[in-house]
Amino acid sequence: MILNYLKTARRNLWKNKTNTLINVFGLALGITCCLGIYVFVNYELSFDNFHTNADRTYRIVEHSQKANGIQHWPTTAYPLAEALRREFPNISVTQTAGPDKRIISAKDEKGEIRRFEEKRVMFADKNYLRLFDFKNAFEKGLWLSGNATTAFSQPNSVVLTEQMAERYFGVVSDNYDQLIGKVLTLNNTDILTVSGIIRNPPANTNLPFDILINYDFFKVNNTYQANNWSGNYLGTTYVELAPGMDPAKFEKAVDKLKSKYLNAEDNRRISYFLQPLSYIHTNSLYASEPGTYVIGKEVLWGLSSLAVFLILIASVNFINLSTAQAMQRQKEIGVRKAIGSSEGQLFFQFMSETFLLALVAGFLSVNGLYALLWIVDQKLSFIDLNLTPTIQTWLFGAGLIGVITLLAGSYPAFVLSGFKPAMAIKNNVQRKSNGISLRQGLIVFQFGITYCLLVATWISSDQMSFFQKKGLGFTKDAVLTINAPRNKKFGELDAFRQELLQYHDIKEVSFASGAPLTKNWYGTDFHLKSEPITMSRQAEMKNTDENYQKLFGLQLVAGQWLSTSNMVPDSVGFNGFVINETMVKMLNLTPEKAIGEKLVINEGEAPIIGVVKDFHNASLQQAIQPCVFMYPNTPEQIHIQLLGTNGRLSNLSQTLAHLAQTWKQTFPDDVYQFTFLNESLAKNYFVEQLVFDAFKTFAAISIFISCLGLFGLITLTAAQRTKEIGVRKVLGASVASVVGMLTGDFVKLVIYAIVLALPISWWFMNQWLQGFAYKTDINGWIFVLSGIFAVTIALVTVSFQSIKAALMDPVKSLKSE
Repeated sequence: MILNYLKTARRNLWKNKTNTLINVFGLALGITCCLGIYVFVNYELSFDNFHTNADRTYRIVEHSQKANGIQHWPTTAYPLAEALRREFPNISVTQTAGPDKRIISAKDEKGEIRRFEEKRVMFADKNYLRLFDFKNAFEKGLWLSGNATTAFSQPNSVVLTEQMAERYFGVVSDNYDQLIGKVLTLNNTDILTVSGIIRNPPANTNLPFDILINYDFFKVNNTYQANNWSGNYLGTTYVELAPGMDPAKFEKAVDKLKSKYLNAEDNRRISYFLQPLSYIHTNSLYASEPGTYVIGKEVLWGLSSLAVFLILIASVNFINLSTAQAMQRQKEIGVRKAIGSSEGQLFFQFMSETFLLALVAGFLSVNGLYALLWIVDQKLSFIDLNLTPTIQTWLFGAGLIGVITLLAGSYPAFVLSGFKPAMAIKNNVQRKSNGISLRQGLIVFQFGITYCLLVATWISSDQMSFFQKKGLGFTKDAVLTINAPRNKKFGELDAFRQELLQYHDIKEVSFASGAPLTKNWYGTDFHLKSEPITMSRQAEMKNTDENYQKLFGLQLVAGQWLSTSNMVPDSVGFNGFVINETMVKMLNLTPEKAIGEKLVINEGEAPIIGVVKDFHNASLQQAIQPCVFMYPNTPEQIHIQLLGTNGRLSNLSQTLAHLAQTWKQTFPDDVYQFTFLNESLAKNYFVEQLVFDAFKTFAAISIFISCLGLFGLITLTAAQRTKEIGVRKVLGASVASVVGMLTGDFVKLVIYAIVLALPISWWFMNQWLQGFAYKTDINGWIFVLSGIFAVTIALVTVSFQSIKAALMDPVKSLKSE
């Protein structure tokens, strides 16, 4: 029986090739996009779910109350982990520092040194790879050599990933035991001994590392940070609660514990909270770990909604075309019923047609899915995505085909199987039935979604353009950044600067802790010396030299910039602070009155000697932060401004070659790597770019699928009204009037869709823009142009078939009837 249904379905689908192609192509596009979004969303929600006790593992986060609001930190003071072990022996605790950049080197078999600057070096204690065992990520286990029990038995122990082992010691033909005891050098001075080799951690983790060094090594070499309860550096504390333990009660216990270790002021302002491991990747309240990214659940919900809408639009096409085609299948249905077919049999016959269409579309979408995932991987290559379909994807796809069959096929099957046989044989089924009114409603729904996506695309495009064009308050073009050699003082670096400045295409060189807008954000508390400590606020601290202002074009509003000429040696090694206008306002001063005021920060106190005009020191999603500049002892980055003409760099390859050669001659034991500042800044908006690309892509697909449906409907409508068109033309109707008759109803429906969707699209996009501190305005012309565009594409779609029908010879059309 089922095979008979499928055979008959195949014949009917082949007979109506145009509608079949439209439905198959529309459904294939919808399924491809839906599966692609499923893979992406499922991947983003899978972060760190492969650890044995991931559901009982939490990151401890810190909320710090300041006079200007609450600061949210994913990191905590380093001594917290040891205190938790003492106070709560029934839980597992692990402490990390980093990940951070370090220079790692090793000698190969020929005695040559392999030296690299690694960006994901992390210090971890002996519990780290017990809590985070990656058990469900690897069928053959995490460890290639060594084990979690002995890996950190010595202070200088280091665990390498498979990739790092190959980088420093070459291919070892899976015999990783021979690498145990091998030696690496950290920052050209400290000796590390390899104690374990593990597989490369999967990409979907917020615990990124390539090299793990014993945390005891960090404690010995960073005693101040490791024992400082008031500081918040790169230390992250994780806990694994015992089975059945109440997280809320433990959270309260941790918050009470702090009074035992913190001073009165820190105890007042600092609070600790538990954040589930599964929430880390999708909670944008806290900054991302170095080397990771956060993508909010609202973005994932938005993408999921787009997937649902695309499937609905494709299903709407099927319902509309099937019900419209019902008029051509009246006699077939009437004959079937007259010879004994029941409504149930007819229902399953039409459902089998839908299933066959959905199945073919599903098979076509497989290749489309791989192509789509490849494009997404290339587009977002800088965040190391690993989007691949899994067995879950195909199970979801199978379920999707079932849902589409029920969603798209049920109503047409009910309508078609319900025709009365006598009326159907006479072609006398009423046209203006509920199916027609539903079809009109579905067209309104379809184009309403399309209109909303058009508006969203336009507004998100404006926002991205606003980000790109808005002045940041500093020079960002033709500036490249090199990580400064470690532990080098300014005097040692000045010779390198002077050598570079002699080159004709280098304009300026500056040493600092980072660019004006950078992810390397260092915070400090500040208050005037005349204010009580309870008035402390949070500011960004930038270590910069005397050339920084000139290189980045920062504008002085009052006072002077930092200088070595009048340096006054004291306990903190600087002669004054330069602050920005936002910080001046927080101090309730004017730039002129701020000069000379004593400012206290965590690092010491000094007078304010200068005020600079506000610049964006945070991405444009956030407001400008208060900022204090001070002269550093040891810079972290070297910024180099290149000469260019009309925005273009001349002789770039030669300049870069000269830089590399000069670096190698000056710092032979350090690794040379550079990045262009404007490229680094663009990565700050990758989530917004992702949203924009999604709107743009899915709006185009939505328009295409909707136009496919309209094309099929106007084709069927013209065929059903062939006799009417012939009569009208015989009676003198013009081609234009016939075209207007055929297109008018569809254009009206599109206009109704626009009117209904306009307030909805405005509300959603207005809510989306509220997430940005600096945003574009929503202009009314966006809604008007989107409406004109929607009406135009609908009109173009239906006009072709309308004109074709209107130009038909009336004698032939009447004769065919």
